[in-house]
Amino acid sequence: MATLDELFDTAAHRLRTAAAVPSSDRPASALDIDRFLSTLAEPLVLGGEDAPRSTVTGDLIDLLRRASDTLRSARRLLPAPGDAPVESHISDASAAVHAVRDIIENHRGPDRVPLTAYAYALTTGPAHHYLTRRCAELAWESAQVVASVGRDVLDPSVADAFADAHRFLSQAAVFGQAGTPDAETAIGALSMTLPVSAVQAEPTDRTQDVTANLEQDCDRLSRAAFETLHSRTDHRLSGSDLQQLARWTAMQRLLAGRVLLQVAESLPGQTADALRDCADVLRGSAQAWQKTTTAWHRVVDVSDPRAHPALPTPNYEIVRRGELVRLPQVLPHPATAIAHTAAVRVGQLLYGPQWKPETAATRPEPRKGSDILSDAQGTGALAAALYRLPATGWQLALAAPQAVSLARGGLVTDIVENRIAGPTRHRFRPLEPHRLEALALPYQAVLPAEQASAASLLGVAGKAGVPVPRALLDATAHQMLAAAATGWGKTPARQAATADRSRLRVTAPQVRVRRRVL
Repeated sequence: MATLDELFDTAAHRLRTAAAVPSSDRPASALDIDRFLSTLAEPLVLGGEDAPRSTVTGDLIDLLRRASDTLRSARRLLPAPGDAPVESHISDASAAVHAVRDIIENHRGPDRVPLTAYAYALTTGPAHHYLTRRCAELAWESAQVVASVGRDVLDPSVADAFADAHRFLSQAAVFGQAGTPDAETAIGALSMTLPVSAVQAEPTDRTQDVTANLEQDCDRLSRAAFETLHSRTDHRLSGSDLQQLARWTAMQRLLAGRVLLQVAESLPGQTADALRDCADVLRGSAQAWQKTTTAWHRVVDVSDPRAHPALPTPNYEIVRRGELVRLPQVLPHPATAIAHTAAVRVGQLLYGPQWKPETAATRPEPRKGSDILSDAQGTGALAAALYRLPATGWQLALAAPQAVSLARGGLVTDIVENRIAGPTRHRFRPLEPHRLEALALPYQAVLPAEQASAASLLGVAGKAGVPVPRALLDATAHQMLAAAATGWGKTPARQAATADRSRLRVTAPQVRVRRRVL
């Protein structure tokens, strides 16, 4: 998926091409430039109405509008555009800027409610200044297009109008560049957010597409974590969902580690050692996720009892009295299907597109390390793609205690220590507070394990010379999510964007429980 940086770069490239190619229809080109400047000046493109608009941003918008006004004056003196087709470079640049607006709006719902943590990041001053700086760059490129279109104009009034537009755009570029030294470049890695919907990995999928598909799965899981942490969805993660999510997430880490070990066999020296170290750290992350499922031993979520202890066969008297009750069939949370698909994708990269965990009775022969590297486009790109797994897992682990807290009313157990003294016919009883807290406690160990895995993979990518701009964006989102544990109304001051932000240390939100009176 295209990022903000890629879209801005595309628009700049199209404008440079338009400036270099002589216009075959000056009136049509003037109209296209006017439309482009109107698009560039839209408030939504610059961060939305709730963004802290600075003085430099206001000056930029004003200069863009003044340039647009002078172009309209020139158009009134020019003949009507011809019917012949003209170059589409300026229109393509407008489409790219429209896509920038769509990405920004995509992180909020129709009622302007944030859908991801990145929506909050977009409202900060440095993030807004990033958009201002990139729009100022496009203003400079637009000035060159205006100079090209207005070259050799015979009418002095039209020539003056084009000259004024060029001057306004040049000023906008200078002011926008000079007034945004604190621009948050990490925002440039933002892309469209995907809905939390179930996806499937097919045997017909190409192995060279695995890393790109895996990034989309991680985006979906990231959004699911945000919705859980802020209770933004009616379909909550149940106890059964949390157990399945942990199992598939642990499998992802184990398979990713085996991918790195397989690749390491085909590489020499320090690079192979670094991959083996990453595999070891990923194994520790998988173990941390597996331990979260042990706390659910003999705990059942009555709202979704897919995961439950073995129940005895009902006797004849229960059946005769009509007391036999079938367990309800509950639709699993889409995040569990997405986590399963992500595990399948990593397995496809390791074993081939036909691999599935349900049908793998024995471990198949892995693919050659050189083939894996070819599909992933190198060691650095492979590490950058696998980095998305622990970066997203960190968000899931932070949101899991909130899911436990929301499900607490339906959690029961048949452990003897939880039974209240006295005669009772019920095998399962509500959980005691300390048992409920024990369900959330293991996720605290997942957070540093996932951070270590992410940092290790980023180190491999860095040594291979592959930048991972998404890491800074994720670090900003992690700060926002960590602040959510104490309330969004008390957002702490944001630090500068550095690689060290991927090693954030936060404490998972504690589950609040109430003692139930029976």
